[in-house]
Amino acid sequence: MKKTLLLFSIFIISGQLLFTQKLDIQSITLLQFKNNEAFFYPKFSPKGDYLLTTSINYAGLNLYDFTQKTQKTLNTDAGAGYDVQMSDDGNSILYKKTDFINNRRNNSLISYSRLTDKKIEISAPSREALTPKFAANKPTFVKGKKMIRTNVSSTEAQPIICIEDQKMVIYTASARKVLTPNGVEASYIWPAISPDRKNIAYTVAGKGTFVCKIDGTNVKSLGKLNAPTWLNNSWLVGMDDKDNGEILTSSSLVATTSDGKIRQTLTTPEGKMAMYPAASADGKRIAFNTDKGEIYVMNVAIK
Repeated sequence: MKKTLLLFSIFIISGQLLFTQKLDIQSITLLQFKNNEAFFYPKFSPKGDYLLTTSINYAGLNLYDFTQKTQKTLNTDAGAGYDVQMSDDGNSILYKKTDFINNRRNNSLISYSRLTDKKIEISAPSREALTPKFAANKPTFVKGKKMIRTNVSSTEAQPIICIEDQKMVIYTASARKVLTPNGVEASYIWPAISPDRKNIAYTVAGKGTFVCKIDGTNVKSLGKLNAPTWLNNSWLVGMDDKDNGEILTSSSLVATTSDGKIRQTLTTPEGKMAMYPAASADGKRIAFNTDKGEIYVMNVAIK
């Protein structure tokens, strides 16, 4: 009887600890930009010393330096802000540039050095889709259903996940694998690999967001969590946006554990639509934009 009561007490205590775990917002700061410029889709550098933003249509890249509290326009290239990548040391930025050649959309891949302020074309303009990634501070990318990893060894290469024909496809140094954890008829968007590379968060159109293992097994539902991003290996943050069929009517930030058991709406400035969150690598900051192009940064802690 005593053993049963002890086990029951342990269960109750552990349940209380799990239930009370939450994301604590310690502060929220509005970044100040020159001429009150509007920026969207923020992304932290791996070291967290700067933030990249772009325009509402992904044209151009803007860099905000947290230490100096200054901003710099890196380029005004079309498409530069979509899926932009940064090297682990933060010195190189890899982005796509969109050009129209003979009225046909072409994408090239550009590497920008913060040390030299120079750009190098990594992949020439092409009709093929490009998905960039850094490995060992060197650029890799997917093109033509192949991982291109010049000067990157197989042991250095990191997995790259992208969407092809509305399906998730994961590339490693040795293989290409199509993942359809919710069925081949589902339409997949916003895939993101966890920092420890063990899990994938993704959204299925009309069904919500899910987490599965890197091999596509053990699917767990997180409910509505658009544009999900990993805060750490256990928590994600995304947005719960609503519209009336024509315009956006509301949007809030939501944090959830990767098993979907804890879900929390984050408090953001009143009257603001919080959208497209990004998390710092240390999991201590979340940046987001509003529908007006304001950029906020919140300091958070898991309690």
